[in-house]
Amino acid sequence: MRCDARLARVRVLREWWSSDIDYAWVANYHRTHAYLKSAPYFITVACFLLAVKTAVDLVTAQRAGLEDGSRWVFGLATVVSIVLGLVWARGQFLSRTWSLRFVIIGDVTIAAVLFVSPPSQIVVISAALLMTVGNYANAFHGVRVFLCHEAWAIGVAGVLFLRLVTTTTVEVSAAVSTLITVLVVLFAASSLNHLFFTALRDDAARAFYDQLTGLRNRRGLLVDVESMLRSARLAPADGAAVVSAICLDLDAFKSVNDRFGHTIGDDVLRNAAARIGRVSVDAVSARIGGEEFLVVVAGDESRGPTVARALLRAIHREDDATPISASIGVASMPLSQARGDTAVMLNSLLDRADAAMYEAKRQGGNRVSVADTGTDGVGGRRQEGLSL
Repeated sequence: MRCDARLARVRVLREWWSSDIDYAWVANYHRTHAYLKSAPYFITVACFLLAVKTAVDLVTAQRAGLEDGSRWVFGLATVVSIVLGLVWARGQFLSRTWSLRFVIIGDVTIAAVLFVSPPSQIVVISAALLMTVGNYANAFHGVRVFLCHEAWAIGVAGVLFLRLVTTTTVEVSAAVSTLITVLVVLFAASSLNHLFFTALRDDAARAFYDQLTGLRNRRGLLVDVESMLRSARLAPADGAAVVSAICLDLDAFKSVNDRFGHTIGDDVLRNAAARIGRVSVDAVSARIGGEEFLVVVAGDESRGPTVARALLRAIHREDDATPISASIGVASMPLSQARGDTAVMLNSLLDRADAAMYEAKRQGGNRVSVADTGTDGVGGRRQEGLSL
């Protein structure tokens, strides 16, 4: 029993150490959340407040007659803080690379300001400012970034403590008490935040995916479609670019459950989802109903029907233990019109793709029905398919 408990703890530690953060997903989650999308503005305020602190330190250094090097550090830190604040004031999240650079710049800037400040207990306590950078690293980056920051923060606090006890007349007991206070804030608070953010992030990620198939659910679909459209709009302009919704429904799936049971039915769904994922690796795929799936792609007008035909071929295999086919509907709209509320746009596309899919099903299934761009009527669709 004890051995099993130790193995379980080792497994948890290994998973924690090897866990990686999908920065793009975290940023997209913040963008689509009513409250979290305001995070850039809170970071802006924090940067400007740091700029005010360093500006006050600069004035104090000038009045105290500190050496030019200290004043240069205070001045440069003020400028850096203002620039970072202006970057975040755009209300946009940084790329992963620049986010990591932001953590490094924040850690180095705060440490530099503390190192050139005259040794005092207040300066040691001010090392707690590094916790603000730690909270950001916790929210957007993984365990390795967190541990690097934590080691840096504790190291900075230790150096400030040594300066305090070796260059001032402060009693060692008072200095130790100050250091312990800072370490409690840096270590305990940051560690608890790290565990909290990790658990919360994992739970949030699972809430965006279908537990049976591993594909996105409707909520995850919306988040990733917004990200895909954002990236597509940033790509070189193309007047023919469209966004396409491919609605896929497994034919006669109820008979699979009735004949073979729900366990086999679940296996069929998992296999279908895996094949959809392999075909649409650069698209957004989701399970939106019992045996209904949706794939959203961006590209030229031929992209949607091309992916749909590939899905049709991938789903049906004669050598399967329980062969299954699919009815697929495709609907598209110009990328230039895919603006505003993504949920409204996606629902409109889904309605048209769903109607086209039912037309393919009425034609016998195992085929693709393509709705003309901007056409809602059945007469505006064309069928492409394979007969069983």
